[in-house]
Amino acid sequence: MAYKNIKKQNLNKRYAKKKERKRVDKPKMLPSTLSIGGSQYAGTHHFSCGNDVAVYEVHTVHALNQMIGHAKFNNQSYGNVYYRGECKLHSSLKPSLFRKGKNAERASERISQLIQRFVDDTYMKKELKIVPGDYETSKYKIEGMLQHYGVPTRFIDVVDNHWIALWMGLNQVEKLKQYNQYYHYVERSIPLVEFAKGDPLPDDLLFQYILLIAVPFSENRTFTGIQSSSDYIEVDLRQALPSTFLRPHAQHGFVLRRKVHQPTSCGTDAYDMAPAVIGIIKIRIDKVREWMGNGTLLSQNNLFPPPAYDYGYDLLLSRNDLFKGSEYSIARYV
Repeated sequence: MAYKNIKKQNLNKRYAKKKERKRVDKPKMLPSTLSIGGSQYAGTHHFSCGNDVAVYEVHTVHALNQMIGHAKFNNQSYGNVYYRGECKLHSSLKPSLFRKGKNAERASERISQLIQRFVDDTYMKKELKIVPGDYETSKYKIEGMLQHYGVPTRFIDVVDNHWIALWMGLNQVEKLKQYNQYYHYVERSIPLVEFAKGDPLPDDLLFQYILLIAVPFSENRTFTGIQSSSDYIEVDLRQALPSTFLRPHAQHGFVLRRKVHQPTSCGTDAYDMAPAVIGIIKIRIDKVREWMGNGTLLSQNNLFPPPAYDYGYDLLLSRNDLFKGSEYSIARYV
């Protein structure tokens, strides 16, 4: 009898905790009054959606860790906080599919057609470990996978490891002119000649950024790495994809997207993830280079494994038939 009472009490506690989480419907933003040693308030960034976000410059690794810890701890009753490394700040945070003013409905239709090709392909279903009858969540998995391998989708890339976010802000992707479909990451550096002149340099040449993005806890938990709330979908690609798709496992990769419940006059703004940004951290490029060093773990070769090691990448490159007649293709890195 005592065992049953203890079990009942534990269930009641769990239920109360779940109810408490549901009552928290807004994330806690980074305030402009934080006092963390090694950091300083650097102003506010204004997103076009109306979200005004505090920006903090950090000078030490300890301040960086504490700033991120503060954001996660303060949102423990709301949801998860993820990170996105950026070379510069933008007025919105739209998925790559909707940049450059593309028509939202038409672009969504085209990417949905490509996803359906993967759903209908027997071999890809086997390699992606798609569970029969679970096609709705499988489409999120496929779209997230395509996003991570360079196809423009309705998702944005984020991580839950701020070292990876730092690397993504320190390194800038470049498209090689002599090879139309090939890309390479180049480490950024402060232009010393310009810096030595003493003239003020634009922030984009001096700093990199980490966006802190908060999304609410899932209302319908699954065990496939795919979580869904009323307004957001998040996919932990490490759980959603087998490890033969190596890149997302190397990068601690997640993807996030907004839910669009019905046709809207907002167009591509409906997919803007900027409303979920709760704070921004800026760090000077030379400091990040010093902190990260030159270890193999934080290198393009590890974070973007070549096809010889990443079987999923090799498989996608070999399936040109799935992309035939489509404007999309898998990004190639050298």
